Amino acid sequence: MTLKLRLLVTIIPLVLTAILVVAAVALQLGVTESKEALTEAASDKLKVESNQTSQAIIRYLKTIESQVRSMSSQSYVAQAADDFIGAFNRYSEQRAVLSEAQKSQLSTYYTEDFASRFEKRNNTQPNNPESLVNNLSSNTKALQFDFIAGSDFAIGEKDGLYRLTNTTDYARYHDQYHDYFRSFLQEFGYYDIFIVDVDSGNIVYSVFKELDYATNVTSGPYANTGIGEVFKKAAASSAADNVYFSALDSYLPSYNAMAGFIASPISSQSGQVEAVLIFQMPLNVISEIMTHGRDWQEAGLGESGETYIVSPQGTLVTESRFFLEEPQQYNAAIAETSPSIARQIKLAGTSVGLQPVSSATAKKALKGQSGFESVIDYRGVEVFSAYSPIQMGEYQYAALAEIDVEEALRPATALRNKLLMGTLIATVVIASVAVLLAIWLASRLVKPLNEVGNACKALTSGEGDLTIQLERSNIPEINRIIEPFNAFIGQVREIISQIKIDAASLASASEELSAVTEQGEQNAVDQNEQMRIVDDAIKRLSVSVNEVANSTAMSRDHGDKANVSLSENKERADYVADNIQLLVKLIQDSSKVISALKEEVGQITSLLDVINSIADQTNLLALNAAIEAARAGEAGRGFSVVADEVRALASRSQRSTEEIGQLIEKMNRSSIQSVLAMEKAEAAASGGIHLVELVTTAMRELSETIDQVQNMASLVAEATREQESTSNVVLGSVDTVNSLSDELRTGATQISSAAHELAAIANNTQAMVDRFKV
Repeated sequence: MTLKLRLLVTIIPLVLTAILVVAAVALQLGVTESKEALTEAASDKLKVESNQTSQAIIRYLKTIESQVRSMSSQSYVAQAADDFIGAFNRYSEQRAVLSEAQKSQLSTYYTEDFASRFEKRNNTQPNNPESLVNNLSSNTKALQFDFIAGSDFAIGEKDGLYRLTNTTDYARYHDQYHDYFRSFLQEFGYYDIFIVDVDSGNIVYSVFKELDYATNVTSGPYANTGIGEVFKKAAASSAADNVYFSALDSYLPSYNAMAGFIASPISSQSGQVEAVLIFQMPLNVISEIMTHGRDWQEAGLGESGETYIVSPQGTLVTESRFFLEEPQQYNAAIAETSPSIARQIKLAGTSVGLQPVSSATAKKALKGQSGFESVIDYRGVEVFSAYSPIQMGEYQYAALAEIDVEEALRPATALRNKLLMGTLIATVVIASVAVLLAIWLASRLVKPLNEVGNACKALTSGEGDLTIQLERSNIPEINRIIEPFNAFIGQVREIISQIKIDAASLASASEELSAVTEQGEQNAVDQNEQMRIVDDAIKRLSVSVNEVANSTAMSRDHGDKANVSLSENKERADYVADNIQLLVKLIQDSSKVISALKEEVGQITSLLDVINSIADQTNLLALNAAIEAARAGEAGRGFSVVADEVRALASRSQRSTEEIGQLIEKMNRSSIQSVLAMEKAEAAASGGIHLVELVTTAMRELSETIDQVQNMASLVAEATREQESTSNVVLGSVDTVNSLSDELRTGATQISSAAHELAAIANNTQAMVDRFKV
């Protein structure tokens, strides 16, 4: 790498690094400042928004509080309460008893109409609806049948019934007062309005007519709900203008939707509390306030900002903006962590009371704290959250104003991108100028050194003129290089002159040494060839001796084996002779037995002749007896039968003796043949014994001959071993001489090669120094 390139490689990265560091620091500072400013702005805005919506909710709650207090203090309402209480208590007396069909219809309304709508909203059946209707009083059943189950108005429209068809006082008072309360409810958006008898706890009037209508709030199925809670507080109140709030919680008659109640006592003309007026608060109005009429951008909340209220139970009291805008995307996001909750929200068509909120800011607000933080919201998204508590009666709720961090800091991201682009452009421009300056500066520094390099290159080219001298320059640093260089050239010139003289002398001596070593090398080659011939002859002799020794050893081994085999065969021949002699004896014994058998067979033949003669005589006697029996006639018939049997027996005896005679004849012939065969076997065995004796004699003579051959082979083997030992000694001496001859030839070759190399070096040195001019 040239000096100029090294300077550029060093200077340019340093300049670029400095530029990039400055740009990065400036960019980071700009982005950080902008994020801090935007975070501060988001904090201020969200705090203001949280405060404004909280104040709006408080004002609305005060309005509700004022309305319930105002209505409960009206004499018209007090009169209505008084009339409804009396008519309610007399209703079962003035109305006919419910028929079984009407009771069944009321029960069906609970188990089918109400249950199916409940299941549609909650994805589950209400818990034992039959028990709800079975535990109602007869008065409550009658009123619920007339205004709910027996009404022609659909569910959710039961408030449309004004006048019953019966003539009860309750029907007349309901027709008189219902329009007033219904109009008030519709005008101010309440969910329902109730009048409850203080003494009995019965709900004597309801606008909307749900399953809580006509029930008892102290001992009935809804005694432990929000409506029972506010009734107890208002009934125990000593002041007629007090207002009481219940906690917001799920409410079974409203299909487990979140409900809140506000109550105030109703006093009679005597000043005594005779009833309680209860409003079921319109949570949709509160949601409308918190959702800014669904115009969040107009309210300054951008694309992701929202305000909402969280109950003490940790669920939404008002609707989620994201559920209202994109319910499918909202459910998909919630389903990733809570599939069951997402399913309930989808079925219910609302997130109120179902969507849990467990962020740190919600928990702090429920504890009465206010502030601003960055947290993960109920969707799992990072948001800026301003939080503060909001009071509803004696209960504390959390009011939150939030916006996605990504949207709040989007201007900082845009600013960062712009700053990054500007920084990149500035960096490219400054880097280009820095590169040009670095190139110019490096050229200025390297130019004098290039001039010195060119002079050195001229010195080494051509014939190597050592008389050249470099000229001094105007740069002191360069002169400190030129002056020592000129002195070095002078010293080299003197050395080259002396090398020329020494190289000429060395070349002459090397040529003479090369000639002498070449002659010595040729003599060594001739000697080595003669020793090779001798070595080959001795090796052939040694091979022949080895072969003789091996053959002798093999002959001796074969003789030993033959001797052993002869000994074994001799023993076998003796064994065979003994066996043959035993066989001859056995054959002789068998011959005697067969001869005896032949004589016995002859005796059996004689006996058979006697038996045969007796059978002939018996047959003749039986014939005579048969003739005499025939003569005797009938008296000799039995004797005739016996004579026939005897004659038959004599015939069978003759046939048997004839068969036995034939068998004995065969045995006689076989015994004669066996005797002849035994005589032949005896003769053959005697001949075998003679042959065995001859073989044994021949084997004995062969064994003596093999012993003599083995002795001679041993003598030959001993002489061969001595000859082989002598050949090995001679062969070792020849190998030693041959090795020494090879070493002599190798040494001569190496000396000759070294002489040639020395001469070549001398010639090369002469040629090299001849290039220089001295």
